[in-house]
Amino acid sequence: MSITIKQFSLGKLLAVLKGAVILPFKTNAVGRLGRISGRLTIKNRGEFVVGKNVSFHSKPFQSSITVSKQATLWVGDHVFFNYGLDIGCTKSIRIGSNTIIGPMVNMIDTNFHPVDVNDRSESNDIVISENVWIGRGVLILPGVTIGRNSVIAAGSVVTRDIPSNVMAGGTPAKVIRAIEVPNEWIRRYN
Repeated sequence: MSITIKQFSLGKLLAVLKGAVILPFKTNAVGRLGRISGRLTIKNRGEFVVGKNVSFHSKPFQSSITVSKQATLWVGDHVFFNYGLDIGCTKSIRIGSNTIIGPMVNMIDTNFHPVDVNDRSESNDIVISENVWIGRGVLILPGVTIGRNSVIAAGSVVTRDIPSNVMAGGTPAKVIRAIEVPNEWIRRYN
């Protein structure tokens, strides 16, 4: 069950709670048990939907999420975001359930500025499937789909689709090897 949020005062909530902050501020819908630890800046002019049991750990570095007008950022259930997160959503970013996002990860679904006068860059959807692990310092660029159960190695730049059940890494990221992940197995974070 999700709750629709119309108006919420973060200042009042922070005055009452110490330690982890309970979501649902600045989202359009949020599941139960969402929480924030540290400082998370959210600028939501579009649609930001958060599933149940989603954690934003923004210590020691602040995290930032921007959802532009007419854009959709969708986060599944049981997702963990580590510190230094930076998401720029101008069209659509979808993050599947049971995904772990490491520290200092950046996701942008547009280049924001043209490279030259002939550049017709547009926003392109980003899809991160279920049970994915994104390592530290990964950059995920527009138009990328990362398949179910895959792992993206630390420091990688993901410029093209990554299939399911693989470890990928590098700049640009490419498949390093297949990984064995049974259908019912879910990657957990500590």
